[in-house]
Amino acid sequence: MPDSNQMQTSDHAQSSPAFPYKRVRNIVLALLSVLILAILALGAVPASLLRGVISQELQGASDRDVEIGTISRDDFFSYSPIITVENIRVAQPSWAGKGDFLKLKSISARVSVLDVLTGAARPDRVRIDGLDIALVRDADGRSNWDGDDSKDDKDSSAPVLTDLDIVNSRFSFTDHKRELSLEGPVSVDSKNGLRAEGSGTFLKTKATLLFTGGAIAGIDPASDYPFSIKLQSPALDLTAKGAMQGVLNTDNFTASLSARAPTLKNLDRVIEAGLFGTQPINLRANIRHDDKDWFVDKLSGSIGRSNLSGKATILKRDGRTKIDADIRAATLDFDDLADDAGRARAAALTRRIGPRILPNTRINLSKMGPTDGQLSFTVDRLLSRRETVFRSLKGKLTLDRKLVKITNLAVGLKSGQLTGSIQVDHRSGAPKLSTDLTLTGASISDLIGNGDIVTARIRGRVKLSGSGDTFREALEKANGKAAMVASGGSVRATVAHVLGQNLGGAVEEIIGNPKARVPLRCLVANFTARNGILTPQPLAIDTKVSIGRGEGRITLDGERISLVLRGGAKGKSALRIVDPIKISGTLTAPDVSVAGLGKAADAEKPSLGDVLKVATKSIGSALGIGDSDEQKKAFIQKPKSLNCSAVVAAAMR
Repeated sequence: MPDSNQMQTSDHAQSSPAFPYKRVRNIVLALLSVLILAILALGAVPASLLRGVISQELQGASDRDVEIGTISRDDFFSYSPIITVENIRVAQPSWAGKGDFLKLKSISARVSVLDVLTGAARPDRVRIDGLDIALVRDADGRSNWDGDDSKDDKDSSAPVLTDLDIVNSRFSFTDHKRELSLEGPVSVDSKNGLRAEGSGTFLKTKATLLFTGGAIAGIDPASDYPFSIKLQSPALDLTAKGAMQGVLNTDNFTASLSARAPTLKNLDRVIEAGLFGTQPINLRANIRHDDKDWFVDKLSGSIGRSNLSGKATILKRDGRTKIDADIRAATLDFDDLADDAGRARAAALTRRIGPRILPNTRINLSKMGPTDGQLSFTVDRLLSRRETVFRSLKGKLTLDRKLVKITNLAVGLKSGQLTGSIQVDHRSGAPKLSTDLTLTGASISDLIGNGDIVTARIRGRVKLSGSGDTFREALEKANGKAAMVASGGSVRATVAHVLGQNLGGAVEEIIGNPKARVPLRCLVANFTARNGILTPQPLAIDTKVSIGRGEGRITLDGERISLVLRGGAKGKSALRIVDPIKISGTLTAPDVSVAGLGKAADAEKPSLGDVLKVATKSIGSALGIGDSDEQKKAFIQKPKSLNCSAVVAAAMR
């Protein structure tokens, strides 16, 4: 699992687009609505009487000052008059600081009275001159363009845009939450269409924006309206090209987009979907937006050296976000799912506490919000900068009101496979983790790296549950069981004799045939977990020549090992080894002392000094020299063969 925040979706991302073109459109439509009211007066009402109506429409739900200059018409009485409003000023709301939200030199339009009366109002010759609009959003996400968009959208009498010219106009966009600031000219004409150019900063780097759209001149307002966006900065290079279903209708559009950035989190600054920090991204997607719903019809690209593809549907229903996604990665390195800062924090933690096997993946779902859904994932090849037995990954993740289930999980190993399910329940209290995993067909040498000391195919079962904000924290307090078993295989003969604490047999093999092997009947490591402490019930090894049984504990908090393995020879043992096999250290770096003969991996060729030391102590024991009670405890007096089928079956339940 990646050491990162889980996939999240922001409700605000749906209601607050990266750039508020929709709000600008609605301001224009509000002005046109007021002009149509003048037409409804059939030319008999002085235009100046409409000042209060215009002021109220522009003020909307916010408390801000509105000033209007002159209102005039081209003819005293006409069924298709042109009405002009000049010198409009709308102040910023108080929280946005001083200055104006909108200043407009003039807006004019002509509308046919007959069209108005038949409900088909289509103003033409709409001309805006000298628009200066300042869009502001604070660090908490409050924006000066919010407030009455919903009213504008639901007003069926609002006019539609068919003809529009904008000249001598500018915009500024300051978004403190996104750390994005742009300003520049905006224009619309019949020759060049819509064009807005801005320059400024994004995440404290230089940035430019270019938004273009088709001409708005004598067109069907419901027809496809082409557009393109290009935001360029060292922090993000984002391009999108597509068509809206209507003039400047950001609620319904299709687009092809591409994004390159040093981290996925920079893209999230713009789209606000709750994404996390990663290694550099180069992504492409075909997307659709239908009212409140998003559809990612095709996604491809790379994150770091990971290559992925997929598709997703994101629906908004009853105040909740529902996600259905299918992701496939040809290659995936979990380290790519953390940015440089995240990697540095992980490295600092490793330096402080040492390397760990249990991942520190966050399982706290407090930031998920009202998000449900399912994600099917397939990873063809897992990559790692460290030696690993993991090769592939697939499964299905479902999320239902802060209950996460990963089912049909299949982790391909260097040899064998790990299958099962994982669940995180965060519906009340702290996150509760539970696992039910089964290991099959794995080589013990591949799994724990013991060379050829033991060669066998192993099986395993892990059923652990605990509570905590991370995978590691939950398992450090886990209850349940963890078992590993092997039936058949072989053991290096020297090690088998050492396991039986038979010094004579071990020395004979070292001198005569150091590469000799003996059959392994079974190996059972069945641990019971209580509050993160694993105790063996049992830990036992049965070979052709020896029996070994273990005791002690493994503490998951710190991953510390403290085990002692005592044994006995099945045949005669002229000289017994007094010291047992001791396993200490950590899960990452176990330290195995083979009865004084050195490390387990070196047991084939122990030093002469080690052999003499063990021999001296063993001879002393045989002569009755030393602590007889301790000597009796050191080995199994009368070893009995294990009922392998029974203990293996019990461990795998």
